[in-house]
Amino acid sequence: MTRIVVISDTHAQSLDVLPPELLAELAGTDLVIHCGDFTSIHLLAELHQRAKRFIGVYGNMDPKEIRDELPDKTVVEVEGRRIGVIHPSWGGPPWGIEEDITREFDQVDLIIFGHTHDVCNRNIGGVVFLNPGQAYPSFRTPASAGVITIGQGGMEVEVKTFA
Repeated sequence: MTRIVVISDTHAQSLDVLPPELLAELAGTDLVIHCGDFTSIHLLAELHQRAKRFIGVYGNMDPKEIRDELPDKTVVEVEGRRIGVIHPSWGGPPWGIEEDITREFDQVDLIIFGHTHDVCNRNIGGVVFLNPGQAYPSFRTPASAGVITIGQGGMEVEVKTFA
């Protein structure tokens, strides 16, 4: 069984701005996936250091130094499940985003994305779409992260919120 924690849109200089409970989730997982808009190369380095295994893509707000380190999208296979990861790097309006990013992947079981800062966990045409929301708390929105468990029994996808 593999446990994955997904975050996005940290928009921070350091992981220190994230809630301690969220940092504990990152530390206790098999794979950390970040869906872009780190905005700081230092934060990217911290994730590489802390995660057992790390996968990331750059977002529309990320500087050149992050774009030079990461792809704009990727596909990873975990326990026989194909997972597409994208921000999307071109940005754009939030409406219709699922349709736009679907065109970027072939034969995936799950598409993980960011950009909108809105949590999404739904099945569209047999593909699960997960947006973990924003990893930092703001005035009206708590920090959130996606948690995916993949094993012989299938795939479970949930979103956790943190104060």
